[in-house]
Amino acid sequence: MAFTKEQIYDRLAKEAAQRFSLKAEKVSPDLNFAKDTSADSIDVVELVLEVEDEYNMEIPDEELDSLTTLQKVVDYVYVHQA
Repeated sequence: MAFTKEQIYDRLAKEAAQRFSLKAEKVSPDLNFAKDTSADSIDVVELVLEVEDEYNMEIPDEELDSLTTLQKVVDYVYVHQA
């Protein structure tokens, strides 16, 4: 089953808020994991692993550096979902 961008965003926004201890209103598509959260590289890797499990996909290591915002992750998942 393919997910819409809105469904993907809603799920990942909740996950980001939880993982990075953010209030829901602080989460937006342009949320930058490095600049707008206290996330370290391990936190980002854990988020990626969660995305991979949730959407049954593998994100190559070389793609990780480009997935800097919530919207970029949403777009990536939308295009590459199984």
